[in-house]
This record gives sequence, C-alpha cells and structure tokens, in this order.
Amino acid sequence: MKDPVYRSLLVLTTLFVTLFFLSCTNPEAEGLTVYTGATVWTGTGEEPLQNAAVEVRDGKIVEVYSLDEKKPPRGAAVVLADEKYIIPGLINAHGHLAVARDAVDTGPSAASTDNVLYQLRLYARYGITYVVSLGDEPIHAFLVRDTVTPEEGKMARFKLAGTVLDPSTPEDVESQLEKLVQLNPDWVKIRVDDELGTAEKMSPETYRTVIESAHELDLPVAVHIVTLEDAKNVVEAGADLVAHSVRNAPVDNELIDLMLENNVCITPTLTREVSTYIYAERPPFFDDPFFLKEVPEWVVERLQVAEVQDFFKGPEADFFRDALPLAERNMMALHDAGVKIAMGTDSGPPARFQGYFEHMEMEMMEAAGMSPEEVLTSATRYAAQCTGIIEEAGTLEPGKSADFLILEQNPLESIRNLRSIEEVYVGGIKVEM
Repeated sequence: MKDPVYRSLLVLTTLFVTLFFLSCTNPEAEGLTVYTGATVWTGTGEEPLQNAAVEVRDGKIVEVYSLDEKKPPRGAAVVLADEKYIIPGLINAHGHLAVARDAVDTGPSAASTDNVLYQLRLYARYGITYVVSLGDEPIHAFLVRDTVTPEEGKMARFKLAGTVLDPSTPEDVESQLEKLVQLNPDWVKIRVDDELGTAEKMSPETYRTVIESAHELDLPVAVHIVTLEDAKNVVEAGADLVAHSVRNAPVDNELIDLMLENNVCITPTLTREVSTYIYAERPPFFDDPFFLKEVPEWVVERLQVAEVQDFFKGPEADFFRDALPLAERNMMALHDAGVKIAMGTDSGPPARFQGYFEHMEMEMMEAAGMSPEEVLTSATRYAAQCTGIIEEAGTLEPGKSADFLILEQNPLESIRNLRSIEEVYVGGIKVEM
C-alpha cells in the first residue's frame, strides 16, 4: 500500500499538470488555421496587406490582418506562407460543365458523374474555385450539386443553368420553363443569335416573355448575343447578364447607359472567339507546359488531324477571327465607362480547355488594356457580384468561404504570374494538385 504522503504528492502533481495544460488551452485557437507571412490581396479594393495572416475556421474566413499589428492566437495551427501571395479563388462567370470529355468527346462519357467531378477538380487545379455553368449540363451535374459538397470533392463550387431554352414563340415559354425548374436551376440561359444568318433568331416578344417569366420565379437570365442591337434590346428587356462581347459594331453610349442604369454585367469570352479558328493550324499553346500538364498527348494529336483542322476554317472562323479585335475594344470601352466586366470564357464545349482558357482569357484581358489588378477584380469580386455569389465568394472577408490561392509570384505585377500556383483551397480544404 502506498504511503499516504506519496499519494497526496501524486494527487497534487496530477492536479498541477492538469491545471497547467488547461491554462495553456486557448478557446480562440480551437479549430483555427492561420496562413502567415504572405502578401494578401483580399479583392475588396483595399491595398494588399504585407506580412499578413489569413485565419480560417470551419471552412470560413475568420479574419485577415497584418502581423505587424496583431499576432495569431496562441495554439492555432500555423501554415507558413512567407514571401508568397494569397488571393481569393478565381471565378469563371461563364463556363459549361460536362458538355464534352477531354475537350473533344461529346459522346456518352461526357454526360457522366465522373466527368462532372473530373472537370470541377480540373478547374480547381487551375485556381478556378467557382464556375457558373451557363447551360446544357447533363442531369449528372445537378446530382453532383445536390449530393457532393465542394469540400468533400476537393473541387470548384458551381452554379447551373440546365437546358438552354429555345422557345419559338411566347406561348412555348411556359412549358419549357416548367420542365427546367424541376431541376431547380440557378440560372436561365437563352440565345439571341441567328448564327451568322443560318438560323432564325429568337424574337423580342419571346425573349421578353422568358425574362419576365424567369424573374417571376426569382431566376436570373443570361443572354447570348453577337450584335450591338441585340445587346441593347436584351438589356432593355431585363437580362441580368450579357454573355459575350458585342462583335459586329463598336459599342455606343446608348448601350453603356443601359447597362449602367440596369447594373448589367458582361462576360467577354475572348477565348471563345479564339477557339473558332485557332485549331486550323497548330496553336502555340500546344507547346505550353502549363497547358500540357493537364491535357493528354492524344488530345493534342486529335486536334491536329487534317479533317479536324479543316473544321476550323471557313466563314464562321473568318468572322470571329476578324471580330476579335473589335470584341476586345468593346470590352475596354465598357470597362472604361464603368460597366462591370465579369471574367468568363465559355470553356467546356469541344476544344475550349477548362482551366487553361481562364488563364488565357485573363492574359488577353490584360493585353487588351486592363491592369493586372483590374483583371483580378474582374475574376473575383466583379464575377461574384455579377453572378449573385458575392455573399460567399469573390473576396477574402470574414464569414465568406475560405476559397483562396497561394502563389509564388505577384499577380499584381503580371497576370501571367497566376500560373505560379502553389496551393489551392476550397472551403479551407487543400485541393489535390
């Protein structure tokens, strides 16, 4: 039997050790991870914070602050990001999910849950942590949306539009919309385009009915356009997002005033124009390691087959090649006038490479005249505001999803530095690169 004195000392020692560890426990640090030492661009319009910290708990941003003014709570998990750059996750305001597989195959393998998950993870590996998919996704995309969280899937967040509506008359709208809403879409998408004179364009009466009916269901409407006249008309009719730049004439003050008055954004999709003609010959990016790291060699070879190259020749290719400089000037005219430009690419259909095309788009936006910070704003805060996801994404602010990139190089010096992705986080979970 132990000596009573010994037992008393043992009890006191145990109590002392317990009290010591309890005193070291900090409730502020519970479940907290702090990314420290980086330059942080929050996307809010504020100047970047040097030597900063980003606090994350339960998949949400807790706080962003300078380490010169405050230190992380004692006991928090710390991830060193010294001499790195942290920015919000990038947003593609106009993409498409599971329309093609491996950017070439539109067969049954494209419309699959596996392909939806693959493409969302592909976007994420390129730093695109949110995609607004504007049409023609298979039912599998809705199933993934409703059953797999982005954190579980380590993939980009997304919104869906479902089948692109194409009513021939106002009377056709109700039945098409009824069928669509059974899937609980996030957006409605229509096209107002005669496809260079080869198809009948949706009438103003019909698209006004679509827009009014969708709004009654609290659904925003994105409208594909080509011409200046159609851009004006759909904005006047209540469109929430103009998809694609105007490509037949210079934008004018009438369109600018309409867009500003109605707070309507535009997704330029410059790479969409590129995709219509670039494969007539071997594109320069077929030798880009940033492209090749995600694209199988057989896909590159497939797009260089003579019969495939011939597909990218002809009147349509000529029109969009010639229209691209005008589309770029129109984007800049709208931007300079204060219209919000939401970075969007139309990536996802065949030969429009998800992830890579977003980087190409942003580099083209910079080459057209936007500063790196303006491009970043377009791909974060403005893209979030224009697509209605600003409450959860687009900036690094308390309460928002912890979707962010850690970069090795400064994207405010050159948009091409966005290629220096070291880590991607969705809801505080690291994406598998």
